[in-house]
Amino acid sequence: MFGLMWAVQIVVYPQFRSVAPGEFASYAADHGTRITVALALLAPAEIVFAAWLFLDTPAALSRSIVFLSGALLAAGWVSTALFFGPLHGKFAGPHDRELINQLITTNWFRTAIWSARAVLASWFLWQLLDTDA
Repeated sequence: MFGLMWAVQIVVYPQFRSVAPGEFASYAADHGTRITVALALLAPAEIVFAAWLFLDTPAALSRSIVFLSGALLAAGWVSTALFFGPLHGKFAGPHDRELINQLITTNWFRTAIWSARAVLASWFLWQLLDTDA
């Protein structure tokens, strides 16, 4: 999700500004369909692995940090369901540059969440591969 979130934040959402107003609703609907397919593939795997890691935390990892990583995951998906999903729903209407700017600005929250999770995942991997531990 880390890579997808950064691609969306840096490339996809700013590109919304370049869509002709008359084509925007169709473009946004197509984006919604395509991003849903990507998320349908990635999200379940991420959730299953996070739960597995928490339920069967390796001795080399701090269960508290694993829990923090899971809490970040929950915050990301809850914010998506309660805020970002409905915000995307507003794109079915006319082209609204302020709405696009709001999406880009507020999405830094989710980008930060998945970036923090990537840092934690890297640390987990480091701990698990560290033969001196």
